[in-house]
Amino acid sequence: MNHLEEFRKKKGFDEKLNLSNIKVALECAADANKISYDYIANIDNKTEKDGFIVHAHLNFIGRIYEQIEGMLCCIAAQCFTSSEALARVVQESSINLMFMALHGDERTITAYMAKWYDEHVRKLKEWKVEASKKEYASQVTPLIDERISAISFYENYVELAKTNFSVKPSEYNDLWWNSLFKRFEQLGKTGDYFSIYHRLSGSSHMTAEDTILHMMTLQHPLEARKLIAFEACSYSVMMSRIVTSSFVEAVTYCCIRHNMIDEENLSKFKKLLSRLGEEIKKISKDAGVPSPDTK
Repeated sequence: MNHLEEFRKKKGFDEKLNLSNIKVALECAADANKISYDYIANIDNKTEKDGFIVHAHLNFIGRIYEQIEGMLCCIAAQCFTSSEALARVVQESSINLMFMALHGDERTITAYMAKWYDEHVRKLKEWKVEASKKEYASQVTPLIDERISAISFYENYVELAKTNFSVKPSEYNDLWWNSLFKRFEQLGKTGDYFSIYHRLSGSSHMTAEDTILHMMTLQHPLEARKLIAFEACSYSVMMSRIVTSSFVEAVTYCCIRHNMIDEENLSKFKKLLSRLGEEIKKISKDAGVPSPDTK
């Protein structure tokens, strides 16, 4: 069974549904996921540090791939704006994985975990203080306490990692910046931050752009509005291919980080990126991307 048919069956899509607009992104993501997983999962870890990094990277790869599947499900179901919200998640996560692979180590991963835990507990405690002033305090406060207690297991794990890998709270921000933009910048991808990540904020933050466009075109003929909608949907499909390319690039760097140096395997990633690039180019005109030849 090929990737597309497996996806169709697993996600419950009708066998007659046309999935051609997600075919290449799905196949490239699935191939990249399999190549990287098969390689990294079979590494013979010599130290605790090596195993820690390997399993964290594998977790990241699997989580991003799951988001890609969700993004492509949205396109298949013609929920195009929802696909853009997930595309933003894919782009951010791919950049985070790329940063961990190229500029991080076990201490980076530890800081990433520790900062999440500390922030989550802080928010829970803030919520508890706020809830204590409300008439429903007796119902909500025990639930907050239960959550704090439940995640204490995370604290034990994080503290162990901090001890084993010599990470102090004062080092968190140097090891794992709060600013995602800084990670884009460190990777030499500030252009991608603005043209991909920031551009995809429209759906996830429900920004005003689509509302402005809707209001401006209320008096346009129906055919004109259909053309605008076609371009918007094509744009969503194009962005799904672009962020899939970011995922393929991220897992490539991850494999290189783990000493994949043979040209045979690396060339597979190159072919996937090339294939995605061709598909992005094919749809760019329909997506409203100006031609480089346009004066």
